Formats: sequence, structure tokens, C-alpha cells
Amino acid sequence: MARAQAGRVDGVTFHTPAPITRYRAAMFARLALCAIAAAAFAAPASAQEQRPAGQQQGQEGPVTGEVWYENQLSELAEVLGGAHYLRITCEGRRDQRWRDYMREVIAREPKHNALMVEAFNRGYREEESRFAQCDEIARQVEAELRARGLRVSQGLRARHAE
Repeated sequence: MARAQAGRVDGVTFHTPAPITRYRAAMFARLALCAIAAAAFAAPASAQEQRPAGQQQGQEGPVTGEVWYENQLSELAEVLGGAHYLRITCEGRRDQRWRDYMREVIAREPKHNALMVEAFNRGYREEESRFAQCDEIARQVEAELRARGLRVSQGLRARHAE
């Protein structure tokens, strides 16, 4: 065990523990353990509160009809907003591919304009908060958003074919 060091400055005696780094390491380990325990207890509680995508409070079973359609449009717009942010971050502001695509969707569904604009902006802000600059992870996330958007748009297309 390390001994405390004593010193004298201007007639005042002070004592400091020599191995301060050990104390810091122990405190960090305790903090990490508390954080892990808090996360473990919080995860089941938050999982119980979440509902499946598209399911509103008081509804049982799958969502169909107009509610399903609005949920899909909202999801597509949110995906496009996130993909747009990542695209302009990586490729520059001149690349407006996903915003132009969003404009086409709004032109086809003007009745849902406000819903889609809100979702597009939400997706944009979400990715903006996650990525300050372009890196390999940002490019990968954009590719994943493109794939997700493709799945959603194919589901919407299938509905229109019915």
C-alpha cells in the first residue's frame, strides 16, 4: 500500500495520497459499472413503452388503410430527409437527388404535404445530429437509408397496384 506524502509550504503541512491515478481508475470503474447497471434497468422499461411501427395507442392488430398509407409516406419522407443530409454532407450542396425525389413524392400526394415535409425535416435533423462530417460510417448509413427507402416505396407501389 502506498504511503501518503507530506509536504510543507509556507508553514502549512499538507498530506496527499501518492497513487492518485489508482483512485481515478477505481472511480472510473465504479462510474462505468453504475452506467451499465442503469442501462440494463432502463432497457426493459423503455421496451415496454414502445409500440410497433405504425401502431397507435388503443389499436390492436395490424394497421391498414389510410393510417397505414400515411405511416408509410411519413417513413419514406423521414428516410429521404436523412439520406438527403448525408448525401449533401458527403457529395456537396449541389447534390439535391433526395430532395428532388421528395418533391416528386409530394407532387403525387399533395394531400399529405404537411405530414411528409415534417417527416423529411425530422429525418434531416436526426442525421445532422449524428454526423457532423462525412466519413465511411456516414456513407454506409446513407446506403442503408437508400435500401430502407426502396423497401418502403416498393410497399407503396404494391398498394397502388391493387
